[in-house]
Amino acid sequence: MKIRPVIKDALDNAKVIDPHCHLRPHKPSADNFADLLLYHHLWIELVSSGMGQYEVSKSGFPHELTDPKIEPLERVRRAVKYLKNIKNTTIGVFFKWIMNDLYEIKEELGEHNIEGIFNKVGERCNDPKWQEDVLRNYCGIEYNITVNIDGKPYSDKILKGKEGVPVNIVREYIVSGKENPYKVIYSMEENFGREINNVADYREYLRQIVQEFIKEKYQFAGVWILPSITEDMAKKEEIDRIIKKAKERKPLNIVEIGSFCYFGTVSFLKELRKSEIRTIQILTGAYVLSPHRSITRWNKNFVESIGKIAYEFEDFNINLAAATDIYTQDLGILAKHIPNISVAGYWWHTLYPFYIKKTLETRLDMVPLNKIIGFFSDTYHSEWCYPKLKMVKHILEDILVERIEKGWYDVELANDIITKLFYENPKNIYKI
Repeated sequence: MKIRPVIKDALDNAKVIDPHCHLRPHKPSADNFADLLLYHHLWIELVSSGMGQYEVSKSGFPHELTDPKIEPLERVRRAVKYLKNIKNTTIGVFFKWIMNDLYEIKEELGEHNIEGIFNKVGERCNDPKWQEDVLRNYCGIEYNITVNIDGKPYSDKILKGKEGVPVNIVREYIVSGKENPYKVIYSMEENFGREINNVADYREYLRQIVQEFIKEKYQFAGVWILPSITEDMAKKEEIDRIIKKAKERKPLNIVEIGSFCYFGTVSFLKELRKSEIRTIQILTGAYVLSPHRSITRWNKNFVESIGKIAYEFEDFNINLAAATDIYTQDLGILAKHIPNISVAGYWWHTLYPFYIKKTLETRLDMVPLNKIIGFFSDTYHSEWCYPKLKMVKHILEDILVERIEKGWYDVELANDIITKLFYENPKNIYKI
């Protein structure tokens, strides 16, 4: 029996659940070609390659964050000449797959044809049948769990979660990439409608957030946790002092920031016990420098702190993903030894073939099979789900074929791995 065609067929026909994306429930697909060409992962590579920070956006930020205030066709015209610089990158390959496979456009983009291509893409991505076609037929995605909940649900197959719980001191001000505790607390106060001067105020703020979770019937809570999280100073008296210091606009050291993060996470989970939510999605390992340039970030405290939190909150399922390869083994060991921790996907700076392969092999080597989620898209438009999933499937195919040929696995186990990683595990972990 030829092994590769059997494994490829199983992957091609696999049902998929995407447990982390930013799709709009009312319209998962792009509105126009600029949405695809200037998707923020591709946009930053174009900027890095020479395109001006403000060339396609008057704010200097990607369009997922602010209105670029430039017409979509003009944005595309300005950007297309830089595409040649990123043909080699994984994101460049992804974009080629979107054009070739989804839109059947194989010609080189340039000033001579860009308007025609812009119109062709726009016509297709605004066809009401297109958004369903991309997700269900091209990707085989049965459910998407989105953390963008604007508008009315387009489909009952797009579920909602809540991201951005303000339990770390920088999350609410992450756009600037600055650790400015005063501005973060000020932002919380704006949402809260009153001042946060001490632990009691902060806990009341978290209580109101949980009430929102209950009212809106969220599926899970998503938290972007600082790698510096630590319980070193996470006592009530210390947190009172840290809040007071932050409000006085005095700089906090990394231990104080990490302690605030730990205290907030624990306080939030205690409050969340009043709801039915028991799934927590934790992302870590990325940091945004000004004006919008993300880098990886690591700290030795993260693994120990998450392990302690998982032990204290054994009634919660904690699903982890990291943007830095340094955590590849660490997350695997956490999921191997701690019953209520599982691992998911390849977030942000690890969504590249070398790191996907390393992550998959590490997890298959050490983590029980029912605790590995093989994919999430983290994308804003359904078209970008397609190339990310295609890459993961290509890599998993190579891994499974190699292990079968070595006698480590058999075809039956390989099929079970495919089913669990893409469908059964996210379904069970996220209670779909």
